Amino acid sequence: MLQHLRDNSRGVISFILIGFLVIIFALTGVEALFNWDTSANQAAKVNGEVVTEMDVARAISMQKQQMLNTYGDQIPSEFLSDEYLRKPVIENLIQRMVLSQAAESAGMKIGTSYLSEQIASAPQFKNEAGLFDNTRYQQVLRNLGYTHSTYSKILSDELVINQLQAGVEATAFVTSEQLSDIYSLSFQTRDLSYFLLPAAKERESAIVEQPEIQAYYEKNQQAFTSEDQVAVDYINLNVSDLMKNVVVTDEQLRKQYEQNLSSFVAATERQAAHILVEGENPEKVKTINEKLAAGEDFAVVAKELSDDLGSKEQGGDLGFTKGDAFPEEFEAALAKLKVGEISAAVKTDAGTHFIKLLAEKGSEPPSYDEQKANLEEQLKRSEAENIFVSQLEKLRDLSYNAENLSEVAQELGLKVENSGLFERSKGQGLFSNTDITEAAFSDEVLQEGNSSDVIELDSSNVIVLKKTDYKPSQVRPLSEVEGQIVNLLKEQKAKVALEKQAVELIGLLKSGMSSLDVSKKAGVELKQVKSASRNASGENPEIVSHAFSMAKPANNNASFDTLTTVAGDMAVVVLEAVTPGTQEKVTPEQKSAIASQLVSIYGKNDFSSYQKLLKDSADISQK
Repeated sequence: MLQHLRDNSRGVISFILIGFLVIIFALTGVEALFNWDTSANQAAKVNGEVVTEMDVARAISMQKQQMLNTYGDQIPSEFLSDEYLRKPVIENLIQRMVLSQAAESAGMKIGTSYLSEQIASAPQFKNEAGLFDNTRYQQVLRNLGYTHSTYSKILSDELVINQLQAGVEATAFVTSEQLSDIYSLSFQTRDLSYFLLPAAKERESAIVEQPEIQAYYEKNQQAFTSEDQVAVDYINLNVSDLMKNVVVTDEQLRKQYEQNLSSFVAATERQAAHILVEGENPEKVKTINEKLAAGEDFAVVAKELSDDLGSKEQGGDLGFTKGDAFPEEFEAALAKLKVGEISAAVKTDAGTHFIKLLAEKGSEPPSYDEQKANLEEQLKRSEAENIFVSQLEKLRDLSYNAENLSEVAQELGLKVENSGLFERSKGQGLFSNTDITEAAFSDEVLQEGNSSDVIELDSSNVIVLKKTDYKPSQVRPLSEVEGQIVNLLKEQKAKVALEKQAVELIGLLKSGMSSLDVSKKAGVELKQVKSASRNASGENPEIVSHAFSMAKPANNNASFDTLTTVAGDMAVVVLEAVTPGTQEKVTPEQKSAIASQLVSIYGKNDFSSYQKLLKDSADISQK
């Protein structure tokens, strides 16, 4: 390679380039090659502290994962794009940094022990037995792109922000006047009466003429237009199905086991437990040493005396380590122990440890019986993947100009299935997949009658399809939708009739006629409700709820309003009186609950205002 560089460094262009570099060195010095704009990795700066592009990338990745965990495949792909998430993620990081700085300025800190406790108690770091698993902890951090140090910093910031928030919210309070207003509104009662005009009676008596049906049909053609539909034959080639037909012999399994055995490399993992004494406390160290020397149970002593709140309740169990999870002194002492042995006192920056080796794995290869199921899965999948690759190429070739997919399936030993007619927006199962739907309704498949390209659902699952039937979008004939139109028109007529009756009833009430007299005159049933509360049981909840939304009667005159119920009936509601709630109506338990809820609401509002003040006052710049 050096000779190649020499050979190519003798031309005119090379002399120009060298001359250009000489000029750069002369003007800026050699450092020009090695110094670059440090702001390139800067997404934002808050009061002099930098939010890096790495911070943004990690936050975007975590946001995507949270959205996928919540919504699964239903979430539109554009919502998961970096461009879509970048702005809100940066805003969130800026807000967190502002709060973290405020907490630090206030002298708030998170202790090492409490931080360890939070990590150890997090469910995502626990094994099947519910214990902290260091191996799982390290794996999760690697997947997120964190080290123990960076994750501890982020968690510490999160906890200190929570501490700040709790401190601000704890200053909130509620006055007696505010509570009095809440009692007055929350425990208010209302006197009302109402007439319920049934829609069913009007629907039954409504007459719909044929010209009306025809006119409605012609005016609302779009409502009676079906989507176009397509039916396709399809071949679904996937590794999972291919595995079902792969047969693995015992000879193959043993051969694979021997092969794995020959390449086995011991990767010892040790399960450690410890008893931690923080700081300098020789008396406590001596007490623990004496208890262990006397043969007391290590786990019992850990629960009683360990300063590691995160592990003491598990008898000091820290999970497995590959030799890199704990401080160097800790790991060195652990490596010298045999299973069940306990070390002498070991000092690290965290304090003094007594360490016990609980278990060891990975130093000996697993037995054939232990590995048999995994080996069978491994061999079947490997063979199925080989078949998949081979079949995939053949599927592409054979389906390209195929008259039908049945012959293709037969040659490949696969099965062909038919989707049946489905609409663009109403596919089921496989055909709810947008890639498949787009292919099925593409010009290539729909108009030209060709097989689709092979559609990759994932790396081990593909599908190819070909049209077998098609129904274009069309207006359904009147004979199919006449019943539907008749019902719609009857609903409309019933609604108009009920509204007319309601106007007449309200007119009589406003003229000064009593509700009882109106009931007799109009021949409709009157229902009266006295001292109804907001959650009155035994009454029509729709009507009572509506009554609480009506204006308070003025000058001893009732308020009137109408309500169409969920069932389609029309209610004429008469609000006669409003009685404010008083403290006497409120139990001590209710008073306490209301006060706590108000303080919580005011506290959250105070913290929101505090956040805004901090951000508005901060020196913030974004790239």
